[in-house]
Amino acid sequence: MSRPFKRVKAHAWLGGVCAGVAYALGIPTSVVRLLWALSVICLGFGGLIYVLLWLFMPRWPATPPDYRLVTSS
Repeated sequence: MSRPFKRVKAHAWLGGVCAGVAYALGIPTSVVRLLWALSVICLGFGGLIYVLLWLFMPRWPATPPDYRLVTSS
């Protein structure tokens, strides 16, 4: 994994955490958002983890140039 683990604020619905995780892992953002929503609904711990990542995860100063290429399905 050569991409750093940072929030992508420009493609955020809330804080950019899911967009950043999707970019770092190289998977579609919609998949990360769906899995995150399921973890909140079914397991209950996803919300706390999201807030902690939102607070402590660094942010990209600008959208990475290859963001759309990496996170498209």
